[in-house]
Amino acid sequence: MPHVTAIIPARLASKRFSHKVLYPLKGRPLIFYVWRAVQQAKLVNRLFVATDSPEIGRAVNAFGGAVIMTSKRPRNGTERAAEAVAGMKTDIVINIQADNIGLSGPILDRIIKAMGADRKIEVATLARKISGRNWRRILENPNVVKVIENACGEAGWFSRHPIPYIRGIGRKRAVDLFPFLEHIGVYFFRRKALDLYAGWPQGRAEKAESLEQLRILENGKNIRLFKTTAEIISVDSKEALSLLNIN
Repeated sequence: MPHVTAIIPARLASKRFSHKVLYPLKGRPLIFYVWRAVQQAKLVNRLFVATDSPEIGRAVNAFGGAVIMTSKRPRNGTERAAEAVAGMKTDIVINIQADNIGLSGPILDRIIKAMGADRKIEVATLARKISGRNWRRILENPNVVKVIENACGEAGWFSRHPIPYIRGIGRKRAVDLFPFLEHIGVYFFRRKALDLYAGWPQGRAEKAESLEQLRILENGKNIRLFKTTAEIISVDSKEALSLLNIN
């Protein structure tokens, strides 16, 4: 199996929910629960939190986590992950958003195994079908990123808007007419693909939507989609905390 390094990029200056990675939940900072979930992955060899914040670093060290201090230059989590692993020997780097609650080790292991078996997969990510009683709130929420899948099982495009637009919907429910997908912020990079990403300038669409993954598509590369039914919640506001079920 490939050697795998998992990086949880973390910063304090979240625009929608400042200091959220340190928000206390049952006596632990929110980032602890992401760390704990990644630790359950049997195929992850090394796990670090990458941050430019000494405050985050101290909090992570306090619960036994390992920290890599980075500069303030990275503009997104993938750039921070690339800086964190500079000089390391590793085959796959996983960039895991620090506010993804509900992720599990077996989910990560499934994709690592797939990448070990198929060298053609350079970048991969997760998605979940949008359904249930709250489908409209999820679909129309710009903080929930949507992804459309092409015929090859790869990401065709990402947007904060519902994609695709459905004409002539009438009284029907949009989710009954198309399998809308919610993107989950976990990225699996082969080392070469991550180094390429870090060397590309920001793309026009990436800047417009503020979605780092669009840089990959704008440069003509593919992102393999893996589906999950797990309830993974990105904590983008204090209101989202009410949706969490933490043990």
